[in-house]
Amino acid sequence: MTSPRDRPGPHPENQRKRTELRGPRQALIGMLAIAAVLALVALFGFGSALPRSGILLVLIAATQAVAAGLLVRHHVRARMVALAAALVALAWGVLHVLVLDEVTWLQLALMGTGTLEAFLVAGCTPRDTGKKRMSRRGRR
Repeated sequence: MTSPRDRPGPHPENQRKRTELRGPRQALIGMLAIAAVLALVALFGFGSALPRSGILLVLIAATQAVAAGLLVRHHVRARMVALAAALVALAWGVLHVLVLDEVTWLQLALMGTGTLEAFLVAGCTPRDTGKKRMSRRGRR
């Protein structure tokens, strides 16, 4: 059921809301927020490796938190930032596996989170539902 503010109207934001899938968007916001909090927990919980933890804080927690905040505010570039945050998490996990020559739960969690976030970004991207393309034979 649609709420009164989701009714079609002349406003472009209503048009975007109708074509955007809300479930994947809300799941993406949740994943980004949880990943940011867990990166902070990992930073303060495993503070023995300070340089690596500082990079984890900046690269993972900050990008995830910024992307979640932009998605909540319906910013124009929110999905681009969310995709970049997902790819940073994925790349950080792969880099750890390559450099450390071992696989731990943290690398697997980062790679899984990054992959799932990338799929959720694709799932919450607005679709073009009203326009049909004409084939070349249809144009005269």
